[in-house]
Amino acid sequence: MTVFIQKYVSFFFVLCILFSCSSKHQVKDLIQEGEQFLSENMLDSAQRRFEMICRLDSFNLKALNHLGDIHFKKVEIGKSFRYFTRSIRADSIQPDVYLKLAEIKLMLGKYREVFQTINKAFKINSQLPHGYFMKGVAYKHIGDTTKAISSFKTAIELRHDFSPVYYELGLLLTLKNDSLALPYYENGLRLTPNDVGLKASFAWALDQFNRPIQANKIYFETVRDFPNYMEVKSNYAVFKNKIGEIDTALILCNQLLNKAPRNEKILNLKGIILKRKGHFNEAQKIYDLLHGINQ
Repeated sequence: MTVFIQKYVSFFFVLCILFSCSSKHQVKDLIQEGEQFLSENMLDSAQRRFEMICRLDSFNLKALNHLGDIHFKKVEIGKSFRYFTRSIRADSIQPDVYLKLAEIKLMLGKYREVFQTINKAFKINSQLPHGYFMKGVAYKHIGDTTKAISSFKTAIELRHDFSPVYYELGLLLTLKNDSLALPYYENGLRLTPNDVGLKASFAWALDQFNRPIQANKIYFETVRDFPNYMEVKSNYAVFKNKIGEIDTALILCNQLLNKAPRNEKILNLKGIILKRKGHFNEAQKIYDLLHGINQ
């Protein structure tokens, strides 16, 4: 009887080893397939592979993190958060996963939790530029611009080619009337010369620092290169009216109103321009239209 039990236990042990080897091989194949689907942006197919892995190995970090990323791309934020949380519970020494959790909390407006989560990442690795960037954004949202600027500057020191930070620094320093904003804009545009948002913000900043010639040049280039970017064209119209080039401002207004006939900001600007040109009847029609829109 004892010999039988020993043989049974030995046989069972061998089966366990064989199953374990088979399972590991299957997981490896599924990871390769899932990552191949990811490279082809086939999110649903990749998701199914990684879910299969989790059924075989519920603590597989690659599968958990890939599923977190997939659901984030699908804007399924709750599911993404759950997978990243499971990953951290399986292995708490993953600074990049803490940053992904912080990014989700930033999207949800949970700014105090953003700081707490990023600080956990910093305890593992303090040299994370994206962490300082997100802290800067969170500080900006709670109104602490001094700490926001400090965080953004640290991000730039750690990674000079981190282009989104240049926009944030340029904007905040301009609002503080600090002309050091301009070199940040310039450095950012050297990295990403086709960043329309950065270019438009730079033109606005030049205007704020009373540099109309340079502002006009940047506005012109941006509108020329990105004719369908309505916000910069709108700002350009306001700028042209401000410097007295009302004919150009009126042309820009008409172009904008062809796309969005009930744009109140531009209708109001057009009314002001028509009044400046002495076209009082036409200006009154604009104001009557605005009154109708607001009723």
